[in-house]
Amino acid sequence: MGNILAILDEEGEYVSRLLRYLNSREEKGIEFAAFTSEESFRQYSQKHAVSLLVCEETLHAAMQGESGCPTLLLSAGRRLREGNGPPVIYKYQPAQEIFDAIVGYYREMKPSVKAEGTGNTKILTVCSAAGGSGVSTLAYTLAKRKAKGEKVAFLSLDPFFQAERAEYGGNGTLTEAIYFIRQNSAKFSEKIKLKTVERMDCLYGVAHWEDLCEIGRKEMGVLLGQLAHKGCYQLVVVDAGAFTAASAGCMEISDVVVLISGEGKKSAEKEQEFMRQAKCADASFADRLLCVSRQPAEKMVEEVLQKLG
Repeated sequence: MGNILAILDEEGEYVSRLLRYLNSREEKGIEFAAFTSEESFRQYSQKHAVSLLVCEETLHAAMQGESGCPTLLLSAGRRLREGNGPPVIYKYQPAQEIFDAIVGYYREMKPSVKAEGTGNTKILTVCSAAGGSGVSTLAYTLAKRKAKGEKVAFLSLDPFFQAERAEYGGNGTLTEAIYFIRQNSAKFSEKIKLKTVERMDCLYGVAHWEDLCEIGRKEMGVLLGQLAHKGCYQLVVVDAGAFTAASAGCMEISDVVVLISGEGKKSAEKEQEFMRQAKCADASFADRLLCVSRQPAEKMVEEVLQKLG
């Protein structure tokens, strides 16, 4: 199954005609689905990973952003509103232009692994549905173990992370890396000085929470790609924490995503929501997922290494 782009609009005849045209294009790697009610879309999205929702503007307002995936709005008005929120396209323009707008936005939104130059570098991201699960400890310990025999880079999205025996502050912080990426700097590798700790190069240190909140999936894909290219690493280990736009960008271009599972009903509910959001952001997420139960870091490392072979 390809990446699913869903259309949600109460105008049945309009949706039917648009869906027929979209499917007639046979766009490689993309599948279109259409719905005329919020409930039908909800039921579908519970069983399928929707990568993008193209939603009629008033319906989207009623849903209050509960779709759980990136959204593009259909507006019946020619004068499109301005300001924050999802991008808007005019719904009554020619079907070809609607198709180009939808697919163009989706392609732009999706980070391309090959385009960012990750080459032969393997990317492994560690995450969890809840804080305090030992994500940073597992990621760092795993990177340290792998650095004994491979050239490894370690990236932490944890604002409070400090590597062992590394000095606080100084050059090479994640905040600086994010700044250069957002400025479209072509000399990223020259400006970012990574810290070498425990035989591996480390990039961490966020000055403000906003740095992680504002960086998008595509920008994070660029950062990881340039980091991999910078040092010709064999492995990049990412401490991604819980689900955010930044962590989604890391997971999306990772070869392996390690999810630490907690215990109890509350943890299970959080993990279910985490999985829903991750699958909505990336339909192939489940194929690269490796789950480990929460336990002492060394035991989790051994379990991950054993599963990775």
